[in-house]
Amino acid sequence: MILKTQNGLSLIDRAYLVFLVLAVYLVWSCSDVQKRTEPEHLLSQEEMTEIYTDMLMLDAVYRTNPKKFESYQLEPTAHIYNKFDIDSLILAQNMSYYNLDFEANLEIYEQVRKNIERKKQLIDSLDNIKDSLRREKRKLQKTKIKDSVALQKDLIKADKK
Repeated sequence: MILKTQNGLSLIDRAYLVFLVLAVYLVWSCSDVQKRTEPEHLLSQEEMTEIYTDMLMLDAVYRTNPKKFESYQLEPTAHIYNKFDIDSLILAQNMSYYNLDFEANLEIYEQVRKNIERKKQLIDSLDNIKDSLRREKRKLQKTKIKDSVALQKDLIKADKK
């Protein structure tokens, strides 16, 4: 026995109709996918990588110490625009362009990650060098103090004779 609805369609027919409508809707909605149009001033993947790297670095500096960052009176977006000789429209168009190309965008962000990691390693090695220099300076100061104490003892002995 097949159950019929009020309009005479069976539940299976109705489910099939709903499925068909959804399928047509999905096909129709996916056909309007935004096409990737190349911006008039196309930046290379390498340039976009450098821009994103700088943007992340500036954001990290700001989030680490906002007051010190503000003391530099540096406007991050203006800095990016000046450094790369672009404006907000060029940046927005290029970001949209690369965001529509999953593979290119993935490559850009992977390279940004590598750049940040390289810079972190450089900073860590510089910190290690600073620490080593500080330790050597302390040793040198202790040696000078010991030498000056020994010199004073020698002077006292010489005065007693």
